[in-house]
Amino acid sequence: RNMRRVPFDRLHTVCLTYESRAGHTEVCREPDGTRWIRLCIRSDACQRELLSGLDESVPVRLESGVLEVLLPCHEGISLRQWLYEQKPDLSRRRDACLSLLEQLVEGNVPPCLIALSANTENLTLTGRSMFLQYLPELRQWEPGIDEAQAVRAVAAVICEVLSEKAAPWQSKRIPEELSLLNLRRQEQDYTSWSQLQRDVAAVPDTLPGRSSVLRPYIRRVRGWLCRYGKYLLRVLAALLLTAALLSLISAYRRYAREKNEIVWQGMPQVGDQDLRNGEDGE
Repeated sequence: RNMRRVPFDRLHTVCLTYESRAGHTEVCREPDGTRWIRLCIRSDACQRELLSGLDESVPVRLESGVLEVLLPCHEGISLRQWLYEQKPDLSRRRDACLSLLEQLVEGNVPPCLIALSANTENLTLTGRSMFLQYLPELRQWEPGIDEAQAVRAVAAVICEVLSEKAAPWQSKRIPEELSLLNLRRQEQDYTSWSQLQRDVAAVPDTLPGRSSVLRPYIRRVRGWLCRYGKYLLRVLAALLLTAALLSLISAYRRYAREKNEIVWQGMPQVGDQDLRNGEDGE
């Protein structure tokens, strides 16, 4: 591997981001203002894993047993600033995520670096493109990270991007495609970039309206009525007939009771007795 010493010698460290026994990560700057991310890896196992999947064009050097790797630092705004200032809709979020996946697939970066860097805090946006800054959390580095682990880590980040700061998105209004994406992420189903790209590309441009949310329930009720409507009508007819009979019986009983009261009230005299003036008719 070609070791390029000049870029390393001219770099000035701007900040130290992560540090652990395995190594540390720095953000550096050249005299002309160009920024780089420098990885300094001390662990032999991590060095081998990183070098095995690193593109030949990436500048590296080995100094006193420490492997130094230079990666580009993308300029742009943070995800939090992008969401707050531009308030992107679902289509812009989806397209940004697709641009991120394109970068990861074509970047020839080892899976371990992607998986350890996959965090919304490491996302940078420029125009309509989103980039992952390779600032790995080295304390979590266990050698043996494969592509499936990297894909699942990025899937979790994408789900956050598509739903973060989305207060108006009620749970009942989440598109089915996005629900499927979340479900597969939770079930750890993703194993390849193509599978994740396909599901992200399927996310619709806009959120479904309330009418489209209710449409499946309306169809379900309509189908139920078509299937059981005639039985329901028969039951309703029987209930109405029963109610009518009960009402008729109640009316007849009330009529009979009132008739008896009228008969007794219209008989003031029985034999020699006047019921209105006492027993002796006075």
